[in-house]
Amino acid sequence: MARSQPISMAHGGTTSENPRQRSLWRALAYLLPASQILALADQIAVSATSFLVFVVVARSTDPGELGVYALAISVMAFCLATQESLITRPYAIKLHEPAGSPARHAFSVLVLSWALCGAFALAASAMAVTFIAMGAHAELVRLAWALAGALPFVLMREFARRFAFAHLAVAQALMLDLGVAALTVIAVGMLYWAGAVSAPAMIAATGICCAVTTVAWLYAVRRQFAVSFSELRAALQQCWDLGKWFLSGQLGLQLQGYLVPWLALVLGGAAVAGLYAACASIVAFTNPVIFGFCNILTPKFVRILQHDGIAALRRRAVSDALLLGGFMAAFCFVIFFLGADIMRLLYRDAVYAGNSNVLGLLALAALATTVGIPASLALAATGHARAVAAVMLLSAVVNTALVSLLLAQWGLLGAAYAVLIGETLGAIGRWTAFWLLVPLTDRSGDSANPNALPMQV
Repeated sequence: MARSQPISMAHGGTTSENPRQRSLWRALAYLLPASQILALADQIAVSATSFLVFVVVARSTDPGELGVYALAISVMAFCLATQESLITRPYAIKLHEPAGSPARHAFSVLVLSWALCGAFALAASAMAVTFIAMGAHAELVRLAWALAGALPFVLMREFARRFAFAHLAVAQALMLDLGVAALTVIAVGMLYWAGAVSAPAMIAATGICCAVTTVAWLYAVRRQFAVSFSELRAALQQCWDLGKWFLSGQLGLQLQGYLVPWLALVLGGAAVAGLYAACASIVAFTNPVIFGFCNILTPKFVRILQHDGIAALRRRAVSDALLLGGFMAAFCFVIFFLGADIMRLLYRDAVYAGNSNVLGLLALAALATTVGIPASLALAATGHARAVAAVMLLSAVVNTALVSLLLAQWGLLGAAYAVLIGETLGAIGRWTAFWLLVPLTDRSGDSANPNALPMQV
């Protein structure tokens, strides 16, 4: 019996450690579930592919050709943002409240996406014809035709990604994007080997790669769609009711994103605009992580709201904001101590390193923006699309006023302070709207259980 006591104590020690270990793993799984990790891997694949194509164009052509390619990418970005605002985000939010059968509703949304693809293709074709009539440079004409052919397939690839994210089928989105990445690497390699790299060629190659993978995706998920046009009108109304507000907010966001470079160019000259772009490009290193994390926040918040109520949604939004804020705070810490060295490494001219203060302020502004994202997406998940749009538009107006004033007074440093102030006010506005418009009650009107754990998604 004396010999059995240590064994019993040893077992008791093991038993006391297991709950602690399980609690740790449970906390980690809560903060970073498997779907979040897969979404991060997916965004890294997308961003790496885009960066590869950009570098190949930059190294194989002159700055003018690179500028033409950047113009085409900005057009694509606008079209993708429009599709997300009008179709895929409303679909993700109303996924559990379809106008009719889920499969028929999914088909109706797919048809709406096809219609939008056709509209953008026609617009690009009209742009090409206009360029011909105006006697524009042949490169612009070829670019417009390439966009007309590629845009529908690029948009459909993005629809497939967002459809998978809405259903939290993140592995499906990852396989789709890995397929696009593999085909893109092959296509870019062939063009580079043949010495045929150009902006129109890269746009066309992107369209072909997206077309192949999207057709394969449609075949793989064909059972999720039921061919029927009976619910098309109801789906259109449901998407428009939310999408019109998301689109107006997205336009404000686009304005805010492109505002500072243009104001810097107008008020400070090309050199000031170039310095700002260099600093912003370093802050953009965090985009794959932020976008990868946020890609599935909307459908995840919708699931949590449906299953666990508003109290759980509030806790999850706060925890996600803290997690994203912690990542961005670590990035800011690196920038504060190594910002000048990073600037010298990437941009060898000494004038860039002299703007490390601007870089630090923009990093802090990105921190404020990131912390406000969960509040905005959680607000959208509860159906308050109008409030989301109002906050984003108001933030854009405040940023415009502040940047115009401080850039004229104190140059690029003043513009950086203006961006920081504007983004901080925007984040405060998002969280204020969320707390005020989403009361701590569930949909039945009863108080949400504050002790309920959110569903792990």
